[in-house]
Amino acid sequence: MTPSLTCIIIDDEQKDRENIKMLLDSYCPQVEVIAQAKDRSSILKVLTEMKPDLVFMDIQLGAISVFDILNELESIDFTIVFVTAFDRYAIQGYQYDAIDYLLKPVDPKRLIKVVDKTFRLKNENQSKESIVNDFKELYSKITETPKISITDARGVHVVKAIDVLYCVSDGNYTTFVMIDDTEIVISKNLKHFESKLKNYDFLRIHKSYLVNLNHIDFLIKEQGGSVIMKNGKSLPISRKSKKELYERMNVL
Repeated sequence: MTPSLTCIIIDDEQKDRENIKMLLDSYCPQVEVIAQAKDRSSILKVLTEMKPDLVFMDIQLGAISVFDILNELESIDFTIVFVTAFDRYAIQGYQYDAIDYLLKPVDPKRLIKVVDKTFRLKNENQSKESIVNDFKELYSKITETPKISITDARGVHVVKAIDVLYCVSDGNYTTFVMIDDTEIVISKNLKHFESKLKNYDFLRIHKSYLVNLNHIDFLIKEQGGSVIMKNGKSLPISRKSKKELYERMNVL
């Protein structure tokens, strides 16, 4: 089959670029990958010199964001699909008319739907506004405020994940510190909640603290490092957690 859509894959991780290409080759043979790029210079080069129909873009490229690069372009005349592990970036895609949004690891069924959308945009003259509205509907589903259930001696607390500031370890117990300054003590250790809250923007920054990254106000580098939370509390950062924390917080 002769490819009828050209595409560029942008990601700073080679394995992720290769994975998308493999999925396209396997499930979307009508799409031809004409280039790949991984950093600012190579991305600007392929986006300005080539004329792709579709561009798959990872959002976080090391210390920079792909949004910084897009802002350098004089025009954007290609269809964008953002690919990332962090759904909090999706809202920024609106201004670039992204038609869709894929979470890593990429689901082949979702990829096929994205390619089908692009074909409709190109061949059936479906309005870009209509497809962007589809994207916004998807985003609203992704960002519905998730709730978690935590059980103590009295019963089950159903709380919004965003309302948890941080969790504190106390041996076999964990204290949930909430945004309204209330506390919930649970008879399970912090390691148990570290895995449970992994997908809600929480990170273990110290053996005693699991923090909600959305509620960090300030990063202090001196004296080993610490974070200031929205309630003014200072929490230490362990040496082994610092690199991941800085990456997750996009420290430049």
